[in-house]
Amino acid sequence: MNYSELRTKAFGEVFSESEYSSLRELLIQSYLFLDESNQSEAKRLLENTFGLTERELNDRTTAFRRHRSNQAPLYSTVEIAEEWVEKSNQQDIPGVIELSHSDMEILGPKGSIRGSHHLADWFKRANLHLYTIQRFAKGQHIVLEQQGTWYEDSGQIKGESIVFTYMKVSDEKVAFLARYDNRSDALQAGGLSEENLMK
Repeated sequence: MNYSELRTKAFGEVFSESEYSSLRELLIQSYLFLDESNQSEAKRLLENTFGLTERELNDRTTAFRRHRSNQAPLYSTVEIAEEWVEKSNQQDIPGVIELSHSDMEILGPKGSIRGSHHLADWFKRANLHLYTIQRFAKGQHIVLEQQGTWYEDSGQIKGESIVFTYMKVSDEKVAFLARYDNRSDALQAGGLSEENLMK
């Protein structure tokens, strides 16, 4: 149906009630993701065609911004942790240091060390590649369930195991890292639970 045919029809002849509601909600969602300079036309359509009041639109906008604000720290934590692991797999030491606090603490099987300047030696000794299977996250805290593969200097596989890496991210940098052999210890270290599994 083209515009000439559409303009001769009553609204109910073109859209069912459910289609009308779906279209209205779709336009609201589109409006929320537009920047302010591009919202005026969508706002006009919502008010004039779909009967949305300015108060309703303001309420939806406020709720949307609050939701995004609440989610932002979590997604920042996940992104930083994932990038840190990716760069460690690539043995990109400068890149890992850039994503780490200078006084970050690293807790491993042989004890604790502090300071990002230790990372180069730490990676060299471990010679480890990590593949993330699951993520548990809340606020600044994240636990990565990972398949770990250790290599000899020759490139031969030395060992494989499931490990659990806990990170605390602060100011978009890793401030603390610990590696555990079981999930419960890692989750406890981060104050997390099974409910914090990311889908």
